[in-house]
Amino acid sequence: MNHPAPRSLPAAGLAVSIAAAIVLGSAACSRKPDVTEAPAPRTVRIATVRSGPAEPPVFASGQAASRDEAKLAFKVGGVIAEIAVREGDVVTAGQRLARIEVNEIDAQVTQASEALRKAERDLERGRKLFQDDVVTREQLDDLTTAAAVARAQSQAAGFNRRYAEIVAGSDGRVLRRLAEPKELIAAGTPVLIVSSAGSGTVLNVGLADRDALRVAIGDDAEVRFEALPDRVFTARVQQVARASDPRTGTWRCELAVDTAQAGLPAFSGLIGRARIVPKTSTATARSYLPIEALVEGDQAKARLYLFDPATQKVSGRDLAIAFVSGREVALADALPEGTQVVTDGAAYLRDGDVVRVADAATRAERAP
Repeated sequence: MNHPAPRSLPAAGLAVSIAAAIVLGSAACSRKPDVTEAPAPRTVRIATVRSGPAEPPVFASGQAASRDEAKLAFKVGGVIAEIAVREGDVVTAGQRLARIEVNEIDAQVTQASEALRKAERDLERGRKLFQDDVVTREQLDDLTTAAAVARAQSQAAGFNRRYAEIVAGSDGRVLRRLAEPKELIAAGTPVLIVSSAGSGTVLNVGLADRDALRVAIGDDAEVRFEALPDRVFTARVQQVARASDPRTGTWRCELAVDTAQAGLPAFSGLIGRARIVPKTSTATARSYLPIEALVEGDQAKARLYLFDPATQKVSGRDLAIAFVSGREVALADALPEGTQVVTDGAAYLRDGDVVRVADAATRAERAP
């Protein structure tokens, strides 16, 4: 019995079928289930918004000094005989600090005293003669006037003699010594500058006109000195000039520095920087946040990211900027109290991202 011969495929069709089978088999073997992995939360740092003054503080710099500093001088001119103190010395009330040669002054005192005695003798003799009708009333009046003038001259000479030496009016410290012994000095020329103990330390600063109008007596301030960079001293405005300095065009402002707790050294001339908070700016408050929280913006608005502790997500907000104060930014519209904003890492976020707070993550990793 003859069987039909098997039908053979063309060579080209056979090659295509084999290639298709190989492709299908490879695809079946390499097929894996589609799995999308969520990106790990980005680690950030956050800060809590704080409330602050509605207006920017006033910044100024100046020199520290004792509130009561006296420039001591002689009442009359002459040759300096002695200066008993030097810069930095502590003095007590009534202590003699300097004196001039008094030979000439003593001679003037003697001359005035003798002239007074003569005038008084002449007046006494004139009274007796007037009673005997020897001199007239006019002559007696002239003798009376001469005696009064001599008495005044004697008092003036004695006054100048007392101020031929410089005496400390109160306890204090010598700040500057401006002359030396044997120098010829004119009357009224300063010889010593002495501070008064217990008068306190002040910082004298110059304010621009717009700042002088905002600052008032009693405003609080903070003072930092260049020589003491790590210490902050509280201060209070105690005097504001009502006229500008013709040389600088600024208004002088005097700040009383509280040195009781911090212990500011008794040095006059320390350079200090003051941050004054006008009381008029505390009527309303603004929200303050670190300048690092700003991602982008201009002088009017800036973008930042608010952090929601409940969802661990961030939301971007474009908020108006009122002003920049140091390392902080004040917002034009206040945020709710306790609002948290992202600082470090804010530049890499998008609205709705889930984040991990750096401090919280560190605590979790250290936990057993």
